[in-house]
Amino acid sequence: MKAKVIYLQSAFWKQLKADTSIAGLQCIMNVYGAITEANLRTDIEDEIWDNDPFLVLLWKRYLTSQSDIELYEEITIDNLGENAEDLSAVYLINDSDTKCDSLGIQHGVVAINSVDMPRKEHLFKGDGFLLKKNSTRYEDRYLQFKPKLSYPCNAMILIDPYILTKEQNIENNLFSLLVAILPNRKLQLVFQIAIFSMIGDKNQDAARGESSYNRIKNLITALRKGLDFDLTLYAISHSEEFHSRMIITNNVLLSAADGFDVFKDDGKANKNAKFDIVMPRLVGDSRQDMSNYLRWIKVAKDRSKRQSDTQYWGSRENRLFDLV
Repeated sequence: MKAKVIYLQSAFWKQLKADTSIAGLQCIMNVYGAITEANLRTDIEDEIWDNDPFLVLLWKRYLTSQSDIELYEEITIDNLGENAEDLSAVYLINDSDTKCDSLGIQHGVVAINSVDMPRKEHLFKGDGFLLKKNSTRYEDRYLQFKPKLSYPCNAMILIDPYILTKEQNIENNLFSLLVAILPNRKLQLVFQIAIFSMIGDKNQDAARGESSYNRIKNLITALRKGLDFDLTLYAISHSEEFHSRMIITNNVLLSAADGFDVFKDDGKANKNAKFDIVMPRLVGDSRQDMSNYLRWIKVAKDRSKRQSDTQYWGSRENRLFDLV
């Protein structure tokens, strides 16, 4: 199983190269930077490889085992199936905006065409936002930042030791966070979500685990009517390996250095908080984003395997675990 897959259609590359403006060149550089570090799957023809200066360099990297390339006769995206590798890939395709949006809506994958690429330049850099303690009322809480949080997804891991320790954290934080991130419509596959948190503020995991699980399950059902989903809740303690707070999806790594339990009853932030969002397959690993993404998936997977039967609620199924 490869976790860094990018599908690149030859027609996408040709159209991208046809734009010789400064903005077009920047798009080429962004895409080239991403595919050099990816598990690249492409149907680019031999003659293009031989004559394109970017691809000549990329092929040299491949010959020295610095890049991973698989050549196909044709890249098709008619049926993505249930393979975690393909359901976590990025698709750079020669198709309409409608088709790209449809792949996101139906399968939770990111698909971009060459026309839309200049508007998606931020995906190659990362994004984020800040909260100011006690100064601004964020009436919609995380929904205020939905444009930065909303990406296609079909699976999610949420790690935050404190998000379920207090009842008000569900109302003031988890509720709007899920509204901002969850798919807006029913996918063609089951959406899988795993949450790792302490439950209750006085080691009440066993006593409150099932009720917390049912509460979150009912919350998701109410928020996304018709969405088929599989929820697993894992009880952890504050002294374990889950010291970081983050959300991992098949496309995005959202790091919350100050945690997700940031909003008070009045909508103000209880701390100065910073949130960083990256698509690791596009930004590469120069800042160790991809390495960090895979590391925390593995931490979650390993914990899932050894979790006591009395300390989890749900199926323990999450396709992200198949990536590591």
